[in-house]
Amino acid sequence: MNFLFEIGLEELPARYVDKAEKDLKKIIENELKAERIKFSEIESFSTPRRVTAIIKDLAEKQDDLDKKSVGPSVEIAYKEGQLTKAGEGFVKSQGATIDDIKIIENEKGKYISIEKFIAGKNTKEILPEILKNAIKKIEFEKSMKWADRTFRFVRPIKWFVTLFDNGEILPFEFEGLKGGNKTRGMRYFASQDIEINNPLDYEKILLENFVVVDGEKRREEILKSIRENGEKDGDTAIINKYLLDEVVNVVEYPYAIKGEFSRDYLQLPEDIITITLETHQRYFPVKDKDDRLSNKFIVIRNAPEYSETVKKGNEKVVEPRLADAKFFFDEDLKNKFADNVEKLKEVTFQKDMGTIFEKVKRSEKIAEYLISELNLSDKKENIIRTVDLAKADLVSNVIGEKEFTKLQGFMGSVYAEEQGEEKDVVLGIFEHYLPRYQGDELPTTMEGAIAGIADKMDTIIGCFSVGLKPTSSKDPYALRRATQGIIQVVLNSKLSFDYKELIEKSYEIFSSDKKVLEKDVVKDVTEFFKQRIINVLSEKYKKDLINYEINLESNIVELDKKLSELLKLSQTENFEILINLLKRVKNIVKDEKNENLNIDSTLFELDEEKALYNFANQLESMENKDFSSYIETLLNNADTINQFFDNVIINADDEKLKNNRIALLKKLENSIDKMINL
Repeated sequence: MNFLFEIGLEELPARYVDKAEKDLKKIIENELKAERIKFSEIESFSTPRRVTAIIKDLAEKQDDLDKKSVGPSVEIAYKEGQLTKAGEGFVKSQGATIDDIKIIENEKGKYISIEKFIAGKNTKEILPEILKNAIKKIEFEKSMKWADRTFRFVRPIKWFVTLFDNGEILPFEFEGLKGGNKTRGMRYFASQDIEINNPLDYEKILLENFVVVDGEKRREEILKSIRENGEKDGDTAIINKYLLDEVVNVVEYPYAIKGEFSRDYLQLPEDIITITLETHQRYFPVKDKDDRLSNKFIVIRNAPEYSETVKKGNEKVVEPRLADAKFFFDEDLKNKFADNVEKLKEVTFQKDMGTIFEKVKRSEKIAEYLISELNLSDKKENIIRTVDLAKADLVSNVIGEKEFTKLQGFMGSVYAEEQGEEKDVVLGIFEHYLPRYQGDELPTTMEGAIAGIADKMDTIIGCFSVGLKPTSSKDPYALRRATQGIIQVVLNSKLSFDYKELIEKSYEIFSSDKKVLEKDVVKDVTEFFKQRIINVLSEKYKKDLINYEINLESNIVELDKKLSELLKLSQTENFEILINLLKRVKNIVKDEKNENLNIDSTLFELDEEKALYNFANQLESMENKDFSSYIETLLNNADTINQFFDNVIINADDEKLKNNRIALLKKLENSIDKMINL
């Protein structure tokens, strides 16, 4: 049998629609499995007004259960022929009696057990409780009570559909609302009293009433309507995924309408216009046939038809928004952009980390350290200027109104360009925020790369120093993203420096400016960085390869080079043989604590000892030079190690001979440990 469960709601916020659908489906799946009720699949749907699950081929009853529970041993369960408290507790926990006890025997001894046959109940008896649990277990960041209800949910629940095949309604009640077979179509355009007789007709019936319940089909309808109603005259909609995702969950039946605004606003920077249209109005911006931003936009109406009133209403609404943006922008251009830096003294970054002005000054010192480490003296003036101006737009009118916070960095670069700053400084101001999210572009200028690393390093060190390091569930200052951003920029720009020394220097700069409230900051940040480096590099390399080098190399660029070489070598047939040989060396000498064992070459009895000794000396001479040559030499001479193991008795009866051979292996291990960590 098939079963339809629909939760009807007042309009959900767009960000909750997909989550509610996903959670409902998953919870019902888990509940059915826990209750031993079979089904073939669960099909789920959602719109702003409903969250739905259709359970297909639902079994009419639970599976029967033969349950065998093993309790304590006979010695513990009985004392002088009577059940002990442990024995009684086990029997009681199984809902059994003394007569139900059986003795079983296994390799560990004799134990008491209870065997029970539990007949499966009718699914229709169990299903109401499953549905109640599903409603209660859907979690939201914010929830509310309504009317005289005691239950909290993201929005008021208005109706339930609880329907089996052939029109049978499952008796169900939750918070005074009873399940039925009636759903609601689109507001104003369809009936609010639609009867359903078969769960499998659900999607079709709602479509006839102007509700597209499948989110992916709604997405396709939006794109189709944009093409048909907004792009046939040569215009092209700018469709950003984040906006499309939101609009999909704002409407039940989409219809695209194209509107216009005054061409005068095209004098504004494009990003101000697109942010105004997308973020504030949920409009799709439009480019003309020459691929330039036009004075048009596309709004998705929640209705099955065009409306001139809706078009004009949206045109009327967007003009004041753009007028505000133009006013703020024009006001900002009246002032000297660099003067904004002083205003940052009045803006707190975080109470224990001080103002943004103080943060900028610390970032400048970190940048100076990097300039010295990377021999960028020819770029020093531009880099420091970039760091100095990077946060100046935070106190501009455009950003200060909080409507355009997504334009941080971009507006700074616009103002800097308008007022004649060097082009690399202009670009660097924008680029210092990069990457902003997974897959984002990376800085193209050294100004942007160094300014971004300095800014992020100060944030990371500062947060760890004042007790704001990330937890498993919280990372309010996005330190994981910041650290991964640093690593990606370092690799992309090939910035060759020691990240551990950068952490120490950044801590020194912060601790001389602010009070440190936590212990082991450098150690914790170093470990934090190491884990993020592993995360970034694991996109290219296997974890075992990374683990060979992560504790030996603190230059991220060099680490990447070494892993690249190891990756090539790991694909050769002898690499695994070599690794196993090296692990064998380590196992033999693992209990030897003395690092400076003397080797007496006069004690060598076999050619294999002499060969290994010469090979160990060769490896020592190659340490910390060319990693690729070192590993390749190691790989090519695996036979030297192998023959030593095959032909030399290490644990010889003669103590001197034995110690000399262990010292020889220790010498080999000491060299290898500097280059590859097994």
